[in-house]
Formats: sequence, C-alpha cells, structure tokens
Amino acid sequence: MLSDRRQRVLAALIEEYVARAIPVGSRTLTERYELGVSPATIRNELSVLEDEGYISQPHTSAGRIPTDYGYRTFVDRLVDSGAISDDPETLEKLNNLRAAASELDDMIERTSAALARFTDCLTIVAPQDLPHPRRMGMSSLMRQPEFAYTQSLLPIMQVLEDESVLLEILDSTAQDADSPRVRIGRENEAEQFSGVSVVASRYGSGSDEGIIAVIGPTRMDYTKVLQAVKIACRSLSQE
Repeated sequence: MLSDRRQRVLAALIEEYVARAIPVGSRTLTERYELGVSPATIRNELSVLEDEGYISQPHTSAGRIPTDYGYRTFVDRLVDSGAISDDPETLEKLNNLRAAASELDDMIERTSAALARFTDCLTIVAPQDLPHPRRMGMSSLMRQPEFAYTQSLLPIMQVLEDESVLLEILDSTAQDADSPRVRIGRENEAEQFSGVSVVASRYGSGSDEGIIAVIGPTRMDYTKVLQAVKIACRSLSQE
C-alpha cells in the first residue's frame, strides 16, 4: 500500500498528465503543486513509484506517465474516499435536460449528447427496450492525442460496429447498479479496448433498465466522468 505522500505525488502526476497529455517531470510537480516536500524528495518518490509499477518513463530523458496500475490505484482511492460527489453544475444541466425532454426516448438522446460534451469522450446509452444503443462523441475520441491517427481508432471502431460484442462488454462492465464501474486499459476483456478506459453503470429497473457507458483514453478525467455517469444514471432512473 502506498504511503499518503506517495499517493499525493501519484495523484498530482495523474492530474498533470490528464490536463496536458505530456510526460510529467519532477520540476513540473515541484513548481505547480504544493506537495510539502523538497524537489529531491519528489524525485525519489517518483523513482519508487516507477519501480513499483505505478508510473513509467517512455524515454530516458522524458518525464513519467501513469500506468494502468497507477490509474487503478488512483481511481480506487477516489471511490473509497467518497470524493465522487454530485457536481452542482453537471447536476443542474442534467436536470434541465429532464425538464426539456418530452419522453424517455428524447431524454436518452439528450443525456447521451450531454455526456459527450461534459466528458469529451465517446458516450453510449443502451436501453433494454430499444434495438440499437445510442452513441455520441466519436469525434471527441478523435480529438484526443492518443487517437490522432485513425489507425489507432480502428480496433475500437470495429467493436463499436458489432452491437452484440459491444453490449456484452458493457454488460460485463456495468455489474453494479448502485455505482459506476471502471475498467482501465488491459483490464477490459476485449483486447481492442486495451488502450481505453470504460466507465459504465446500469440505470432504471425492469423494462426501463439500461446501461450508460463512457469510453475514452486511459488518460480521462476520472473524477468528472464518474460524477457525470452517476448523475446521468440517477436522472434516467427517475424517468
């Protein structure tokens, strides 16, 4: 288990990498984050985090980036700490969608579009009683530096086009109706999804049950995405 100090260093590195998509060096952490320790200590902590598999160094002269294991540790602590609370701005916008929607089908469409805008990721809403899942935001994935080349998106697009495979993946991810589940990189059963994270949750019950999922780079803003999925599920469950 990581010490509190190493948890803080890891969280700062992840926050910086999520924001800028470039490897993070000790100088950056020293200058931009109040970690309460010396630059030498931060360098030492980064070295330990790398040795233990939480971060990696793409090139000898470069900074570090989080590994899937590092992201998993960060997300687990985020959830366990209760930090995934309702974001007032997101809650207000989704409540406005409820007021504007004329029926459930309209609400699903609006929710999927809103999630794509909020998270800047691909979003999917798959109601049980509709033959095709609603998908929004492939252009969002294409704007991410990880997927700047179309070739890197092809395996993901192949899965998205096969609805039976896609729904199987989402169903296995969204096992818990009470809170969103996160699968990071190689935690995904589908090899084609080894470069992305999937945040998914069930909403509703009975014939009104469905799945909401957000698919994005492992470098996604997990706090924002978890908050948005949680609120969207509750909103659709109230329809």
